[in-house]
Amino acid sequence: MAKDAGYHNIIGVEGNGQIFQQAEQYRESVSGDWRLIPQRVGKNFQLDSLPVADVVLISNMHYYLPVGVFAKLVDDLRNRCLYTVVVSARAKRRQGNALWDYSSVSGYFKDWKELAQIAYKEPNGDPCPRVEMFSVLYEGNLIPLGVDEYYDAWFEASKKPGHKSHELAPTMQDFFERVLLDVDFDYRITPFYQYWRKRLPKKSEKWTHDWLDYKAELARDIRDNGMTEPIYLDHRMKLLDGIHRLAIAKVLGHRHILVRVL
Repeated sequence: MAKDAGYHNIIGVEGNGQIFQQAEQYRESVSGDWRLIPQRVGKNFQLDSLPVADVVLISNMHYYLPVGVFAKLVDDLRNRCLYTVVVSARAKRRQGNALWDYSSVSGYFKDWKELAQIAYKEPNGDPCPRVEMFSVLYEGNLIPLGVDEYYDAWFEASKKPGHKSHELAPTMQDFFERVLLDVDFDYRITPFYQYWRKRLPKKSEKWTHDWLDYKAELARDIRDNGMTEPIYLDHRMKLLDGIHRLAIAKVLGHRHILVRVL
């Protein structure tokens, strides 16, 4: 459904081994290209290992989690997504686990903004109808920012006299374009390498090479797996951290990037 809706980087997390195998078989049967991760929330699942997301779907599973585990997941998700959708239905009460009903779900998400709620209607041919099923849409703490517009504005601002990064934008973009061609090249021939040698002359050449190597690996990882951290702006929308992630997004042709405003 996410694929049909136009999303590209889709990841499913499932801790039940049998259901995970069914999910793999289904993906194969429809030639799907989404990623499946066999991990269990509260045990071996690490949210920080996943990219920040436009939408997170928690579908009929939160009431299997201990209250503390679910509460922590909700708190962590707030700064890692634009929206979260919770789907729930009447479920057997398990001592110590999160509750399934709407009022309880609202309590776990009390620091979020609720945008919409949809109540379950008639089964209408549903092969597995659920009693009192509903879904709720919540708004997270991140916002989308147009990559081209913001990057170009930052670039223009960097041209002002005295700006420390006035040479950074073109050298950075050139470097990431080279990296994402997946062809080996000597970092020392790039303007990006020369920029850092000039800016930090006391650092060794090995340090500069390792620094560029780290940024090259970051670019490849973002291309292959998505961005695991937003960029950070202050209340005036001034960039605080993440210029390299922004440049990588621009080179990759991303239309927007997820931002946390502090």
